[in-house]
Amino acid sequence: MNVHTLTVACFICILVYKMTLGKGWVASTETSRRIGGVYVVDIETRFASSRMEQGSVRLDRRRPAADQVYRFLRDAIITCRLEPNEAISENRICGIFKISRSPVRTAITRLAEDGLIEIYPQRGTFVAPIKLKQVHEAQFARSALEVSLAEEAARHWTDEHSILIKANLELQAHHAKSSDGSGFFSDNEAFHQLIACAAQLEGVWATVQSVKMLWDRIGHIANRESAHTLDIIAEHWAIVKALDQRHPQMAADAMRQHLQSVDQTIARLRPLHESYFSDQ
Repeated sequence: MNVHTLTVACFICILVYKMTLGKGWVASTETSRRIGGVYVVDIETRFASSRMEQGSVRLDRRRPAADQVYRFLRDAIITCRLEPNEAISENRICGIFKISRSPVRTAITRLAEDGLIEIYPQRGTFVAPIKLKQVHEAQFARSALEVSLAEEAARHWTDEHSILIKANLELQAHHAKSSDGSGFFSDNEAFHQLIACAAQLEGVWATVQSVKMLWDRIGHIANRESAHTLDIIAEHWAIVKALDQRHPQMAADAMRQHLQSVDQTIARLRPLHESYFSDQ
């Protein structure tokens, strides 16, 4: 695969990711603008949470209802629109989606298996707190994958990759300046996915996403603070600097330092949201 084809493939991969963020619950508008010498497409994602608050969400009848409810609730939990320890009402969900209890119970069971919901017989169903032991385990696995991806990306890094990722960093800075936590999260994800694409290991990104799901809950809370997003951008620039030097060890070290900042983030957030966290 030549450099131009790889860069286009990376770009398409990220656009598909952004358009499918939320697993099917995306109503998007699309504009393009020139940043850093390349045309960048902005995807404005608007999830169906507003419809949920209004009391009705329309399902795609061509797809399994349980899968759609699962994805909708999972997204609401990860983004903290449904907050830790918040009660989950089967009756309300049935009413919102206009469906029977069976697919709702299937979705809730899957979320419980993911560790996102806790079911207490005779008491009720609640959004699980953020369990720090599980977060650290997930972060260990994520670090092993992404440090290796950064190291490998440095071996294949091109000027086109550099242009594309710097355009992404400009978008991150825009989101930070406008206090757009959701937009920042999306382009933060795209940044890391670009590195996986540059490493020619795009398939590994799906594995990274699966192991970092619990961390993403913390990320969404932290992104509400502009100071946090600015720190993340600075760490991203350090990674790009190493990649631009085509230095595998420097890139790996910069990525490792970036991912280790999770401990500082938790230490800063926990006193502000004590009830959100559990030491389990």
